[in-house]
Amino acid sequence: MNNLTKKIVTLVSEVEGWLKDDAKASQTALSEKVYFLSNDAVLALPHDFGESRYPYGHDGFNFWVHASGYMHGNEGLFSTFLRNSEGQEPRVAFFIGLPVEGSNSFQPIPLLPVPIMAQTEPVGLRRYTVFTPTAAYFITDLPGRLRCGLRVFVQPDKTLTFSLSVHNYSDTIEHFFLSSYLNPYLRNQIYESDEDVWFKTVEALPASQDQGDLGSFLVTVHEDKDRHSSITHTGVLRRSLTFDADGGILSRQEAVAARRHYVGGQRSNLSTVMPLYAGTFGESPKLCTFIDNAIIGDLLHIKLEAQKSLRLDLLFSRHSQPSEGRTMASNPLVYKEIDDANEHLEVSDQAQHAGLTLQVDKSQDSRLNPQLFNPFFKYLKRQVAFCSLIKGYIQLSPNSLIGIRDVFQALEGFLFWQPEAARAKMLEALSYTTPEGRCFRQYSLPSDSGNIGPMDLRNFIDQGTWVISTVYTYLCVTGDESFLNVSCGYHEITDEAARKVAPLSHRDTVLEHLIKIMNYLLAHRDFEDTGCVRALYGDWNDALDGLGITDDPDKDYGTGVSVMATLQVYQNTQEMCTLLQNHGDATKNASHIKLYREAAASLEAGLRKWAVVSNDNGEQRILHGWGDRRTYLVGSFNDPDAQPRDGLTSNAFWVLSGLHARNPDMRTVILDAFRRLDSKYGLKTFEPAFPQGTPGVGRITKLPPGTAENGATYVHATAFGIMALFALGEAKDAWEQLIKILPFTPLHEKLSHSPFVMPNSYSYNPDKGIDGQSMNDWQTGSSNVVLKALIRFAFGYEPETKGAWIQPAGWQPFKTFTFRLCVRDCTLTINYQDSRNGVRTFTLNGKTQQGVTDTHKGIDRLWIPYEAFKAADLTVNVTD
Repeated sequence: MNNLTKKIVTLVSEVEGWLKDDAKASQTALSEKVYFLSNDAVLALPHDFGESRYPYGHDGFNFWVHASGYMHGNEGLFSTFLRNSEGQEPRVAFFIGLPVEGSNSFQPIPLLPVPIMAQTEPVGLRRYTVFTPTAAYFITDLPGRLRCGLRVFVQPDKTLTFSLSVHNYSDTIEHFFLSSYLNPYLRNQIYESDEDVWFKTVEALPASQDQGDLGSFLVTVHEDKDRHSSITHTGVLRRSLTFDADGGILSRQEAVAARRHYVGGQRSNLSTVMPLYAGTFGESPKLCTFIDNAIIGDLLHIKLEAQKSLRLDLLFSRHSQPSEGRTMASNPLVYKEIDDANEHLEVSDQAQHAGLTLQVDKSQDSRLNPQLFNPFFKYLKRQVAFCSLIKGYIQLSPNSLIGIRDVFQALEGFLFWQPEAARAKMLEALSYTTPEGRCFRQYSLPSDSGNIGPMDLRNFIDQGTWVISTVYTYLCVTGDESFLNVSCGYHEITDEAARKVAPLSHRDTVLEHLIKIMNYLLAHRDFEDTGCVRALYGDWNDALDGLGITDDPDKDYGTGVSVMATLQVYQNTQEMCTLLQNHGDATKNASHIKLYREAAASLEAGLRKWAVVSNDNGEQRILHGWGDRRTYLVGSFNDPDAQPRDGLTSNAFWVLSGLHARNPDMRTVILDAFRRLDSKYGLKTFEPAFPQGTPGVGRITKLPPGTAENGATYVHATAFGIMALFALGEAKDAWEQLIKILPFTPLHEKLSHSPFVMPNSYSYNPDKGIDGQSMNDWQTGSSNVVLKALIRFAFGYEPETKGAWIQPAGWQPFKTFTFRLCVRDCTLTINYQDSRNGVRTFTLNGKTQQGVTDTHKGIDRLWIPYEAFKAADLTVNVTD
């Protein structure tokens, strides 16, 4: 039995044992028939509502594998396999064909959940999908006869690897066929066009002397990116069939390169693939171009002895030079190298995440199961890493680029355990700044030939605020002051309407970039009246993009204000002053520090005067913002739709910006707003939702009430609120809100997306049949805010410039936890135990330490200067 088959047998044994143990299965159940297994694996049983998926890949290439069996892969705009629409014919499919007794026909059975061929599935057939952090496994079990397991993963050089194991665990010889179908795309396009087939060729090549029985397929795609740039993409599929000793033979094989010949005509598809019923493609073309969609298809007739197994390996690689592709097509495929690559990925994955680990135990809340929380934390980190290192086009739409705000928010979480990778990505993104300090909304990376890609130049005011905060956090966590001296480039906007930019030869240090970004933000205050930061195109809440509009034909933007952005800029002034005091030329920095301190005082005065409104009863609210010349308010007692309304983010950032700590007079106002914003799935972004036609506020009114940002639990914003609750010392309420948004808690019986990572929202509108569905998973900022809330507030590591606070929240749902992270060159371990003694005590490496009371958070916390982190290990025991 080969190594792959052994692995499949072990996996099946675990799953079968899991499913037979109802108590064990219920303890690890997520939602929609999804479970956590051991070793960070996720089991997805077949279900028709909701979808789970995992992105496998490296260095910006993402190969998405869905539990439904759909697969697609892209690196930026370049798609190796194009994404499917729901219900569409899959681009990758595998089949097994069983002979029908008494006839010359076959019973084809898909080895992936798609395509659906329900009429051919034998009674008792079992299917399920298992995701691990490095590979996906699709199991198809024909009880008493054959067990098939398909492993899918991506090698570090971005080679797609499909390895199929078939184990005959019956007592008789089995005759059957295996068939593979792959429809690669290999284009820098988002959508398929009718003309694509004209420039695509697939050729089935005979086996070379060293390749055994199976030859390769060569795919060639010609693409004109513009009038001056014509390129050729080459793909190679190599195959290898291996039996156990004396296990079986390949009795006949066929290959086909044309889709119509594979499916049986232009009216047929993979769900009605007639040649598989016949067990032959007949006289089929080995080369296809121009007149049909060229695909990769094969049919292998096999005799497999009882209690024996085989493995079929397929490797799909991409090559920039056609000659390189042809050379690769003749190379033999060694399956041991495939298994070694998979094992190397497993070791590498564990090493990448060793710098930040968490183990909780003994939950005091039945809704928070440690057997779910512990593996979820690991997937949350992977989600943050994914969002940090993206190369754009994750959603495969024209504006699915790399968001400055998005990537910096993610990096602020990622840098806690991968600081070097975070550093490199920050430098990349910082270069998409103008010399005036304006950060682009989104950018795309240059093509291989160096051509500048499309940009999103909408002037959302808050882009630079996230840059400053993330760099500040990076310096606190790493102490890497040299980062501020690194040289970094700029881009200038050459045609804003056409979204065109050009790189500049001029370069500056990272510190100079931050100063220019800070000055740009401060230059866009409402100097005419309120002194607060103007919304321009919008702020973090993209859907509420009407505040900056003006009816003045001579101006692009009015004086409408974002209170959230104003609070963030206020926070940035504090961060920049601290940064400048600790780095660089003190005399040169003095003028900047003076400017920023004066700006902070002005911003605070403007916020207190204009951002807080009262009604006739003396009740107060913190506004979300207001329109041009303050002609209307949002988040007030009388919004443009004549409704009183609360907004979440301005209340949250009144706390997170540090303004509350200076004067806690708004505490009751903020907590009352949070109570009004609370709902079944957590804190809403707005309450009530904006009805359609509400003037002034923007496209948010086009969203159905209770969805996305319009009165739903938009998880990203909810997590801001959770951080604020922790900072206010309301730890129990913060954990209650966390329980509502964590996807594995009992509240989420049905999820529309992967329940083992954070979704971006939970919608709720019973009148429209909406209850808990999400817009998206994986690429969402909710992941990084939840992670940062857990690191900084829940489990309690808060870095500052001179040292760090150890500050586990004052109420914990877990009796014990061990939280471990690398701080510079030191391994810090925080052991927590709730002994219910009412007094918090600390020990540091076994020695009792005195904590400091934080009156805002209502807890005692321990200060450790960075000098202490020169030790190899520090262990802090915290006992409540």
